[in-house]
Amino acid sequence: MIEGRYLEERRALLRLAGVEGREVLDIGAGTLTLIAASEYDCFVTSIDIDTGRLKETERLAGEEGVAEKISFEEADAAALPYEDESFDIGICFGALHHMEPAIRGAVLSELARVSYEKFVVAEFNETGFAELHGDDDLEPVDLAWLEEELAALGRPVVHPLEKVTVFVVEKTAA
Repeated sequence: MIEGRYLEERRALLRLAGVEGREVLDIGAGTLTLIAASEYDCFVTSIDIDTGRLKETERLAGEEGVAEKISFEEADAAALPYEDESFDIGICFGALHHMEPAIRGAVLSELARVSYEKFVVAEFNETGFAELHGDDDLEPVDLAWLEEELAALGRPVVHPLEKVTVFVVEKTAA
């Protein structure tokens, strides 16, 4: 049984993104990868720069019986090692605030570049961020900035949830 915090928010993101049976890139190894593979029949490439986190998520995937549907790869989200439009849908759930503000725009551009149909970004609102990282040195993502950046990359549809805001971005023709 998949456990962890913000499971319903992750499931909501996957529903809003329409990921059923799709090839998905998930930036930041974790439970979203497991849910996508087990509940939405996705083939997932899960990337992270933290090899320990990758190994832990891979171990959990084995326990859930979905390891064969997931590729675990160490990669830098600001310089993804994939061809353009390699994945049907790219996802970044709550990972941007773990990155330096100076590279967040590059991460969004890379996510858009490697996604064919659409890409999805979810970040915590003020309440969710305070609950999760109130005592940390992490810098929250300015959601107005995020929406503006995403609008330059496609057509974002904003879905505010209780503690997370989900942006589903349809790709526009180049």
